[in-house]
Amino acid sequence: MQTVPEMEPVAGTLTRGGDGEAGLTVTVHASSTHPGDWGRAMARAVSLLIGQITDTTGSDPSRAPAGLDLSLHVTALPSGEAITVTWNG
Repeated sequence: MQTVPEMEPVAGTLTRGGDGEAGLTVTVHASSTHPGDWGRAMARAVSLLIGQITDTTGSDPSRAPAGLDLSLHVTALPSGEAITVTWNG
């Protein structure tokens, strides 16, 4: 089965923790419950997240991705999985 990310992903917003560090989150939905099928959804989420980071910081982290701290979270849904990628600024 193939993963099909939604055309309109659910995008997170800028959040700030008590210590002043910023993080950005993007969530996309994958139609498959099989981990081997989640690649396109994860790629879409990372691509959207890079756009948010660039808009927020004015710097494109894909030009020098060394040290880019990303977290992945998968949540089961009745119709597949929610793939969430967070940048831990």
